[in-house]
Amino acid sequence: MTGTTRRRRAARAPVRGVLVSTGATLAGLLLLAAVTEVTGLGLFALPFVASAGIVALAPGAPFAQPRSIVLGHLSGALAALGGVAVAGPSVWTAAVAAALATAPMLLLRAPHPPATATAALVGMSAPDPLYLLTPVVAASILVIAGGVALGRMLPGQRYPAYWL
Repeated sequence: MTGTTRRRRAARAPVRGVLVSTGATLAGLLLLAAVTEVTGLGLFALPFVASAGIVALAPGAPFAQPRSIVLGHLSGALAALGGVAVAGPSVWTAAVAAALATAPMLLLRAPHPPATATAALVGMSAPDPLYLLTPVVAASILVIAGGVALGRMLPGQRYPAYWL
């Protein structure tokens, strides 16, 4: 090839893998929905839905591991609560909080992309600081528990790859 680069396409996923991943995603989301419905807690928020999807789709990825989920969401929410305390809730606070959530995730070796959405959500809505417990910690634990259960039930699946 002279001066051109050739792009590779992603490999097509096998049908069995698609069905297993779709089923795992559905199971995790139904668990979040059921606990939300029974308890009335806001566990079915979009950042946690994204976390459940990541655990189901990429259970071995660093950003899908328990450490990353818990520390990522907590640090994102804390960064946003700090931003809200200084500037009040707004789309600007949400944008800054979401960006600033990156630093603690990287410093803690706990990258979790949905945690930037947690920071944005907190930056826009200014929830009570108890939001750190419910839904942040509660939803994180539920997503992890769902991943562990699915990892034990599905052949060839292992979750988590590591805890700490």
